[in-house]
Amino acid sequence: MRYRQPDPLDVPSLAARAAALPGRVAAIEAYWDGDTVHDWFVILVAVLEEPSGHGHLATVCHRRGGPAPGSAADEAGRALAHHLGLPFHFPSPDVPDDEAPRRRTVRRPSEGP
Repeated sequence: MRYRQPDPLDVPSLAARAAALPGRVAAIEAYWDGDTVHDWFVILVAVLEEPSGHGHLATVCHRRGGPAPGSAADEAGRALAHHLGLPFHFPSPDVPDDEAPRRRTVRRPSEGP
C-alpha cells in the first residue's frame, strides 16, 4: 500500500493554497472528521466570503512520532491566520469532535440576531 505524503503545513505553502482559491478568504478554520480506516483527522480550510463556501488547504492526520493532528492543525491554522490578518476558528483542538459548531454556524456579535 502506498502512503500519501502529508499535506504541507508551513505558512508559505498554506498561504499559496489560500491565494489560489477563487474569491476572498474571510477566515481560516479547522474541524475534525474521521472514518474507520484513518481514525480522526483534521481538515484545515479557508472560509470564503465571495463566493460563499470554503477551500481545502490541508488534511492533518496522525503520524507516528508526530504531534497530535489537533495541535498540529491548531498551530498551522493560527500561524496562517496571523500571517493573513484573518480570524481563526477551531472549537475543539484537544478533543476530536465532529459535531462542534462550524464558523458559518457561530453567530458573531457584530451579526446581531
